[in-house]
Amino acid sequence: MSEILQKNVRKYIVEYFLENEHPPLIEEVMASIDMKRADAHRILLSIEEAHNLVLLPGTQRILMAHPFSAIATPFRVTIGSKRYYGNCAWDAVAFHIMLSRDIHIDSFCHHCSERISIDLKNGRAMSKPPKPLVFLSMPAAKWWDSIVNTCSNNMVFFSSQRHLNEWLSENPDLEGETLTVEKTVELSRSTYTGKMELDYKRLPKDELMKRWAAIGLMGDFWKL
Repeated sequence: MSEILQKNVRKYIVEYFLENEHPPLIEEVMASIDMKRADAHRILLSIEEAHNLVLLPGTQRILMAHPFSAIATPFRVTIGSKRYYGNCAWDAVAFHIMLSRDIHIDSFCHHCSERISIDLKNGRAMSKPPKPLVFLSMPAAKWWDSIVNTCSNNMVFFSSQRHLNEWLSENPDLEGETLTVEKTVELSRSTYTGKMELDYKRLPKDELMKRWAAIGLMGDFWKL
């Protein structure tokens, strides 16, 4: 499968998501590239292998094209008149970097379900409650072992440090990294900058870790 074809299909998918607020069907992918189903499916699998797409297991349906989620999640993002769902707290924040636009996030505290509202503009957050946190409870090297589990259960918002502490006291075997919303914006730059462009490509592991270290994210948790 040619690299340029994979690039075109990946770009088609994220642009379709952006315009329509949901992913294209494989039939629409087939029509966009004038290909038979088996060939279109192989392209989707190759994009998935490059960690730019996740198919619903056992199907040819798109579940994720980070940061977009095909299903409702606790991470709703509003941009102008459009509404999307991020796959996780990090993905919700990442829309701001990917699109270079002001965004609004509606979410919940993972501990108590308190509503969290965040407005992101120029990398700065205005939030209610005022200091929500992003908690990552799975080390970076394990994120893609099961990305659905990672996003669904291990990259979440807490409404305050107190609520995170209470959650950790109730789950003593759990460890992780805590980020402010602004730090999550910084983290997003290395993965989501340029993602809407045709030639977007995920950075190699060594380069990712180098960029994370440059913003103070280092140690065993961040090793890939």
